[in-house]
Amino acid sequence: MLNMKIPWSGLRSTSTKLSLQFALLYSVLVALMFFGAYRLSIYEIRDRTFDQMRADAQTLMGVYADHGADRLTEHVKALQTVNFENSRIFLLLDGNGRTVSGNILEIDLAAVTGDDVQFIPVDDIEIDGDLEDEVTGYWLTQTRIGPFEFIQGTGDHVGSEVVEALGVALFIGSVLAIAAGLLAGVWVGKITEKRIVDISNTLDRVSTGDLQARIPISNGASDDLSRVSESVNATLGRLETLLETQQQISNDIAHDLRTPLQRLRQRLERLESQSQPDPSEAGSALAEVEDIITTFNALLRIAQVEAGDQRARFEKVDLDTVAETVFEVFEPSAENQSQVLRLTRSPSAALVLGDRALLLQLASNLIENALRHCPAGTTIDVTVDAGDEHATLIIADDGPGIPVKDHERVFRRFFRGDKSRSSSGHGLGLSMVRAIAALHEADVELSDNEPGLKVRIAFRRL
Repeated sequence: MLNMKIPWSGLRSTSTKLSLQFALLYSVLVALMFFGAYRLSIYEIRDRTFDQMRADAQTLMGVYADHGADRLTEHVKALQTVNFENSRIFLLLDGNGRTVSGNILEIDLAAVTGDDVQFIPVDDIEIDGDLEDEVTGYWLTQTRIGPFEFIQGTGDHVGSEVVEALGVALFIGSVLAIAAGLLAGVWVGKITEKRIVDISNTLDRVSTGDLQARIPISNGASDDLSRVSESVNATLGRLETLLETQQQISNDIAHDLRTPLQRLRQRLERLESQSQPDPSEAGSALAEVEDIITTFNALLRIAQVEAGDQRARFEKVDLDTVAETVFEVFEPSAENQSQVLRLTRSPSAALVLGDRALLLQLASNLIENALRHCPAGTTIDVTVDAGDEHATLIIADDGPGIPVKDHERVFRRFFRGDKSRSSSGHGLGLSMVRAIAALHEADVELSDNEPGLKVRIAFRRL
């Protein structure tokens, strides 16, 4: 027995490993995205700070140009007044380097060059008043306003606090996103593993002989595993049908060929006991052998058709041509038996996809069956009809017909109705018709022709 049962084994399962790998990849991408957002935020905060200092310098330059040095000094003092815990610092120097206004008491001017923004640690500068505890340094810029030098700076604590808060938020978001990705990966892996277990367990049941086992499929599912499951179920169904067919053939041979073989043995035993064999007895034995061989060939032919190998040879076939060919073959036989065989072609092309030889055999079996079981004077109509979706072959006669209770039974191998037991045949003709129709995915329908029998076979039209 194949042991294909796959228990849930956590991280050892392939689906879970793949899910965790994708979750890890997702987590790395999320972390990179958040890190990029963090760095971009730092850049934007600093750029906003620098833009504010440049804007303030432009405003003071306008004040000096419009109102002179006294108004410029007043504005610098005003900026110093609204400043909170020296989060911003200012220094206005005259042409001789003396302090005119500002809250900077001492600074190394060599550290400040031109309009470029420079960073200076808090320990390298002395400021008038209280100092924000979290300030570690200032971003400084120097601007020339007339004869004055204007130095201003912004503490790094505001940006640091914003960036710190943003960093904490991004970190927590990253952790939550990574955790959610990992949990989702494990959850998806577990669901996938369960479906794989269903597939393997079904195959395990089939390997032990349960040919009716099928993989459960959720309604509406359309993912890869569902499509694989549907394909496996279709394959198992086909396998079950083929094995049932083989079993049926074996049963048919065992039950229905036993009598002919016993008769043949009796004839051969009589021939063996005769000192002068009777030629007629030998001829009867030979005819019995030929009949058995014919039956075997018919059974094998039905098995080959049911196996579906002929689908590889399918091509466009005109049912009108098939019906006309068979009509021409059997019309002389109908005349010899005082029967009337008539053909009605379709007014439009009745093209189907199929095996021409098998379709000829199907039509031949139906017409031959009608000729054999109908008395003289019977009319047999062969009709081809092409509709919008189907091309139909109809064989109808006004003979004795078949009882409705036997309409399904006549397709069984070796079945012979009460009215046909005295006629020749093996009871395999209609079994072959059913097998060929199934191969071509055609519908076979028997009905009462009032009187007689009507056989209707509907093919999918091209």
